[in-house]
Amino acid sequence: MKAVVFDAHAILKFSQDEDGADKVEEYLIASQQGSLKAYMSEINLGEVYYKTIRSRGLELAKYYLEQFLELPIEVISPSSEIIMTASEIKAEYAISYADCFSVATALKFSSSIITGDPEFKKIEDLIPIEWL
Repeated sequence: MKAVVFDAHAILKFSQDEDGADKVEEYLIASQQGSLKAYMSEINLGEVYYKTIRSRGLELAKYYLEQFLELPIEVISPSSEIIMTASEIKAEYAISYADCFSVATALKFSSSIITGDPEFKKIEDLIPIEWL
């Protein structure tokens, strides 16, 4: 079964109904139907949460978090293995530490990353990217 990891960028696009939201919705439907396995690092979920607090306020961020947890996405708490892999990626690539957790999670589950964040162009040689 195909597996994907959602980056924070993808979920933010979806929650704000911006360009790319329709593609995210297609992945979510496929996950709901069982033809796709969807993951997200808990670190990246935290990234979505704090960015939503900044842009929309705490109460709306809490509401969005409750709604997110209903989506067919398995939230992965980073294991020591994922943390060390993310750290190794950060040491080699000029991307944010949070983004390194998306990459490390994708490597762990042999999956691609769903994103529209141009920062991921720096790691295209490491992991497949499905661009929004």
